Amino acid sequence: MKKITLSFTFFMFFVLSLFAQEYEVENFTKTFTDSNRRNRRVTTKIYYPKQQSTTNENYPVIVFGHGFVMNYSAYENFFDTLVSKGYIIAFVTTEGSVFANHKDYAEDLAFMINEVKNEAMDNSSPIFNLVGNTNALLGHSMGGGAAIVAASMVEVNTLVTFAPAKLRFNTTTPAMQVVEESIVFSGSADGVTKPDENHIPLYNSLGSSCKYFISITGGAHCYYAKPNGYCDFGERFSSRNISVTRSEQQEIMFTYVIPWLDYKLKNDTSSYDLFQDTLNNATEVTYENNCSIEFNSDVEKLPESSFSVQVGPNPTTSFVNINSSDEYEIERVEVYNQFGKLFLNSKGKQVVDLSSLQRGVYLMKVYSKGKTITKKIVVE
Repeated sequence: MKKITLSFTFFMFFVLSLFAQEYEVENFTKTFTDSNRRNRRVTTKIYYPKQQSTTNENYPVIVFGHGFVMNYSAYENFFDTLVSKGYIIAFVTTEGSVFANHKDYAEDLAFMINEVKNEAMDNSSPIFNLVGNTNALLGHSMGGGAAIVAASMVEVNTLVTFAPAKLRFNTTTPAMQVVEESIVFSGSADGVTKPDENHIPLYNSLGSSCKYFISITGGAHCYYAKPNGYCDFGERFSSRNISVTRSEQQEIMFTYVIPWLDYKLKNDTSSYDLFQDTLNNATEVTYENNCSIEFNSDVEKLPESSFSVQVGPNPTTSFVNINSSDEYEIERVEVYNQFGKLFLNSKGKQVVDLSSLQRGVYLMKVYSKGKTITKKIVVE
């Protein structure tokens, strides 16, 4: 059996985490209604940190997609681990049958990104005022493929998938429209969603300028989650050469997931150094790094003149206002649909009229002084 070797840095991370605040995990279930899809009902189980005082804290939100015919109980390892460290996880429970509609499920995940924020504004909700400004899409197997498609529809801070599966419709084209920094986890022994047929093509299709492919040596398909009858039955007849235990695979997985989410969702730049150090010294994984963004803790504070853009209202039915950082005048704005077709090309305008566009998700590229920022815009 393979023995896991952790870097000294990650060992210290676990030691220090013993002294960090840990939250008790609470949850509730609610059915949300999507009025834009004929009042589709989206039932979601939301896990959140129990409050220790009357002063509410704010937590990043993770919307999580499940695997084929797998329910929330299979992913308690994610809830227990991540919520206890200060995250809210919204587990979308729809499309759990063998007749799952993959397109509907991807749209459910995208819908919940904004709906959790709305839920936090309801003073009768258990998560009232608890939701922060950052969020992520995570998903396993079918839910991984659906999370990729959802990330092409809404703006999130990061996308992380575990053994993502190609869906029953074109999944690679939406993947090309994903601009968020992403990680695709794979297992070299996965015979359920074979890496060369699923994980690798989806990873290669991602439009992210910064993305990682992390393959767990001897890793399985189902071992990201707790034991599940349907998943384990399928893997028993399809996967060969699994050389790690379920607990080992999950330990390896969280070695990278925790610092990555702390970096992307909590703006903890030291966690990025931890992530990189662990990856560079790894013996239990192989990886590919297509990240064109060089970063280290020495540049933790960016200069005030850094190019940044705010676009709103979003969603919109007509006009959007574009506000850029002080030293950067907007030179050009381009608007593309999800398939890369250019619809608008506007020079030097801070207000852009989108009323001529049909309802849908678009990519807006804002140019200034040789720099480009891409934003997702929803036209209703």
